[in-house]
Amino acid sequence: ADLSPESMRKIAFAYKKTLQKNNIYFEEDLFKQLITTINLVFDSWSSERAKAYREHLEIADEWGTAVIVQRMVFGNIQRNSGTGVVFTQNPKKKKHGVNLYGDFTLQGQGEDIVAGLVKPLPVSNSQRSNNNEKEKTLQDILPQIYQRIYQMSTELIEEYGYSPQEIEFTFESENPDDLYILQTRDLDMAASQPVEIFSIPIEQMKLAGRGLGIGGSAMNGRVAFDLKDIAWLRKKYPDDMVILVRPDTVPDDISMIFETDGLLTGKGGATSHAAVTAVRLGITSVVNCTSLEVYEEKKICQLNNFTFQAGDEIAIDGNLGNVYKGHYPIESEQNYTDFRY
Repeated sequence: ADLSPESMRKIAFAYKKTLQKNNIYFEEDLFKQLITTINLVFDSWSSERAKAYREHLEIADEWGTAVIVQRMVFGNIQRNSGTGVVFTQNPKKKKHGVNLYGDFTLQGQGEDIVAGLVKPLPVSNSQRSNNNEKEKTLQDILPQIYQRIYQMSTELIEEYGYSPQEIEFTFESENPDDLYILQTRDLDMAASQPVEIFSIPIEQMKLAGRGLGIGGSAMNGRVAFDLKDIAWLRKKYPDDMVILVRPDTVPDDISMIFETDGLLTGKGGATSHAAVTAVRLGITSVVNCTSLEVYEEKKICQLNNFTFQAGDEIAIDGNLGNVYKGHYPIESEQNYTDFRY
């Protein structure tokens, strides 16, 4: 439920009081806060998830990281504020020019999107999943913000000659003058390649649910919830693929993503860091499956009327975003190509 500004204020002060009761010091000096935050970013280079990321992608430890200090903008300051990530080229379409594709959320900060902590909405109408005309998009809800992002993207690509970009943005109101570009970088686009598809009609398959397909191919596998499950399945079913099921795509899961063949999540969009990493590694993925409920301690998940336990057979379609109970025949489709990012 939405909280009023008064309620948020009460929660903030209650949280601060709880910190004081537990003798946790909250730095009040703004400059000291800034220095502490900068040091936390430098220290993050040595975190376990950062080490796992560098090891698998063969990035040198000696490189280190950098910090950019910029003005704070608030995507959670009012009901019509928000944040998101957008690609200037749709990775699902072999079409040149500006075709916005991305995720956004209202009343949130940038970390909510890139860390995969929320169930985001699509940026463009063309992204509506499974022809769902009722699905809300940034283009519909806040057309002026959408048009300003489209205008900026067009200037970067067509006037200044930039390659396709990945842009993180925040807006503090529906007024396009309150739109801020937090950062932009080259979008890592790989060459198109053939994909695999299920060779029988959907009507003959047990459809458990739908999400956002971002991997491109069809995959049969077995359900895993953590690294122990993955190791167990590799030993017990050495010829089967492993599909990691998670409630979201938080960066802390990166070590598990490196060890799996497929990924299914309840939250997080195509532009979250973990999802982007999974696709770059060639891991078939279905994210933002909003009906998925994961009970990690019990190692079961519920998807509409279907229940999955660790080791159960599951199938996912990284193109359509469908999730199925069981395994089904697969064939290579040479006429369809998946344009990975």
